[in-house]
Parts: sequence; structure tokens; C-alpha cells
Amino acid sequence: MRKFLITAFILSFTFTLFLSAQDKQEVVHTINSEIFGKERQIKVFLPNRYNRDSIAKYPVTYILDAQHKIFWDAAKGNIGYLVDNYSVMPMIVVGVVSDNRGSEFNPSNPKLQEHLQKEVFPIVEANYRTDGFRAILGHSWGGAFVGNTLFSDKRDMFNAYIGISPSFGDTDNVIVKRADSLLKLNTKFGKYLYFSYGDVGRREVEFAGYVNSIDSLLKRYPNKTLAFDRRPIERVGHWQIVGPSICDGLISMSRNYFADQKVMQDLSYGTYDIKPFVDSFYLKQWKIFGYTHEPSAAYLNFVANDFRDLEQWDIALSVYKMALEKAETTVKIYVNICDVYDKMGRKDLAESSFRKTKKLLEEQKSEVSKNYYRDVSEWIDEKLNSYKE
Repeated sequence: MRKFLITAFILSFTFTLFLSAQDKQEVVHTINSEIFGKERQIKVFLPNRYNRDSIAKYPVTYILDAQHKIFWDAAKGNIGYLVDNYSVMPMIVVGVVSDNRGSEFNPSNPKLQEHLQKEVFPIVEANYRTDGFRAILGHSWGGAFVGNTLFSDKRDMFNAYIGISPSFGDTDNVIVKRADSLLKLNTKFGKYLYFSYGDVGRREVEFAGYVNSIDSLLKRYPNKTLAFDRRPIERVGHWQIVGPSICDGLISMSRNYFADQKVMQDLSYGTYDIKPFVDSFYLKQWKIFGYTHEPSAAYLNFVANDFRDLEQWDIALSVYKMALEKAETTVKIYVNICDVYDKMGRKDLAESSFRKTKKLLEEQKSEVSKNYYRDVSEWIDEKLNSYKE
């Protein structure tokens, strides 16, 4: 397997890109950082679908503490799994390597913020298909960096902030004081914020206090432009909380920008046509955040299949039709629509759909597997013959 070496120049610094021989999804960039006065690294993890689609653009989630291999592997592994299984909006993951996390995450030190803005973001956005959305995730002291950046004049660096068991622990309580000042002024954020904490051990008792302080401020000064998820996680300590919070935080974050299966399930109650409610969801979220991520045709087809399997025929058809708006001639969606009409006993609609699908299948024969073509062709012929009886 080949190793690729690419050298490029951006602004006033250079970087070198290495493609791992073991995993073509992960790329390491070495940056000659003027801000830190030495070489720095970032790690970029691409979703499986990135190289299958040369057009799609992606949000980016930045993970602090990528110098800890086990932590980085856990973060990228969990996120990759969630993306591959349609559980969060698809995203590029960037690991930020820190040499001295205590100093870099300190609220009084602006160097890491400057490094990200001036040296990291330009590399990521020049070399990958990004859509402008940025999230940041940090644990412990990394959670302090998350809180400090959001509650500052640098808050527009990111769209979403995820702090896991955040250690605000400075003697002056500066992060909470900054939050108080901004919330008191009814500052417009347009951001998502997630803070989790456990209930095992001294650290979690302390860090729960910081999270609850932010929660109290938001109750005192309600702010419709800051979507806050305060997440107590039972029976976990400071290190055990990482895995559950990565998954929970990203799923919760995604649901503010992306009508996933749970959002559509909630919107489907009491209706036969879900589309107007999904459209309304996106309009509302755009007004709050200035960003939404619309699902692909493949994702909508995946969700519609579940509604079909639950025998929620009308909702399934509504979602299949939404998928067709994005991919109007995709034969696999038409096959599923045929199946729904047939199971509903709507022979008139089923027969016309089967005939149209048979024609599309012939046109797209080269785009599907031989087994799929054979099995679907036989199924369509069997159904059409049964309607003649």
C-alpha cells in the first residue's frame, strides 16, 4: 500500500501531509506554527463516504487532546461509527495535538485560539470539502477551553460546543463570570452548548457545580439563541464519562441542525404527511443557528424503510417522496415505494409504480449489483403477473 507525501504552502507557514499506510481515512498535518514557535500537528479523520462522493461538503468537529492516542482513537472511532450508521450528520473530524494542555487550555492564554483561527482552520478548509460549520469537543481542561471560548469575544470560532466533565477550576471562576456578563446582556449566540458530568468521585462533584452554575445563569437570563443541554450521566466518574458523552453529545448536537430519524419520528405523530413539519423544523433552526444540514436521499430512504417496517405506510411514502426530491430517478427508492403500495393493497398505484420501476431498473442495470438486478426483476414480474389474475 502506497504512502503519499504532499507538501503545500498556505499563508506564511508550511505543512506536510502524510497518508497512513494502515488507514487511508486518517491524515496527519505538521504545521510550522508561528504562534507557538515550533512544529504542531493536527490529525484529520475522513468519513467513509468522503472519497465516494467528490461533491458533498461536510461539517467539521475539532477534538482537543488528540496527542493522547487512546482518547483520539476512541473519539474518531465513535464518531466514525455514528456517521456510518446514520446516527449523526456526516462530518470530518480534526484532532488537535497539544504539547502542554494545562497552559494551552488556561482561560488566560489566547495562543490556542489564535493557532486554530490562523493556522489550523485555513489548512482544513483549503484541503477538504467543508461547509463552514465547526464544532469543538473537549474533556476536563479541554472542557474549560470549550466554555472559555464560547463565553468570550471568540465565540464565533465555532457553531457548537461540547464540554465533557469541564474543569473550569480557576480560583477567580472567570468562565462563569464571563457567562454571567454575556447572558445578562442578552447576547446573541446562535450556538449549541452541551456540558456533561458524572456522579462518581470528587472531580465530578466539583465539575457538576460548574455546569449547574451555567444552568442557573440560563434560567435567570433565558436566551433563545443558546441551545443548552445539561447532561448528568449516572454511575460514571471522570474517565468513564468520556465514551457516553462523545456519543450523546454529538447525537444531541446533530438534532439541532439535522432532522434525523428521532426528529422525524417526533414530527410524524398525528400526521400523514411529514414534509411540511420537516420544512418548518429547518426554517426554525436556521433562524436560530444560521445553519442546517439537510439529509441525503440515501438517509431519507433509510428512515422511510423503518417507517415502512413499522407499517406506518403514509409516513413512509412521505419520506420516500422527500428522498426523490433529492434523487428523482433512483431506482432503489422506487422499489421501496412499490413495496409500500403493494403492502397497503393499493393495486392501482402499485401496478403503475412497478411498471415505472421496471423501466428504471433496466436503465440503471449497470449501477446495481447483478444479484439486486436479478432479484428485483423477478419480484416485479411476479407482482405484475399477480395483478393480472
